[in-house]
Amino acid sequence: MIDQDTINALRIIHRRLSDNQIKWAVVGSTNMKLQGMNTEPHDLDVVLQYNDLQKVSNIFSDYSASSVKELKSLTDKPAWEVNAKINGKDVQFIAGGEDDVYVSKLLSNQITHIKLDDIDIPCFTLEAELQAYRETNREHKAHLIQHYLSTRRGN
Repeated sequence: MIDQDTINALRIIHRRLSDNQIKWAVVGSTNMKLQGMNTEPHDLDVVLQYNDLQKVSNIFSDYSASSVKELKSLTDKPAWEVNAKINGKDVQFIAGGEDDVYVSKLLSNQITHIKLDDIDIPCFTLEAELQAYRETNREHKAHLIQHYLSTRRGN
């Protein structure tokens, strides 16, 4: 299960992004863990739209949020990030344009909501996460999800 520090960080993120009407989703190893995979997340990755990234820097300024910085992208499309430390967890808020691998999946609602205590956490579906890993040439992670999905379905 997810550790209490991550749950508390997700609660803070959920409240602040919801209060500011920002569309977002958890991706990466925390998403995989929330959906039952045997991973050990070291950080928390959150995808959102580029036009919300500066707001996030301001919203989480009390958590030492960085300014918006260009991110070394895994594709030929530009991407940006804001980093913060929320409840002891390193959080990376990631954004790109509407045609970005991750943002396009966010905008097309390839999302599932995971109930965590008293909140619903928006997360990429594992199928969307799998596709994003393939599109960013991270086949090892894609394979882990594919194996989990086939095992879970009994295939």
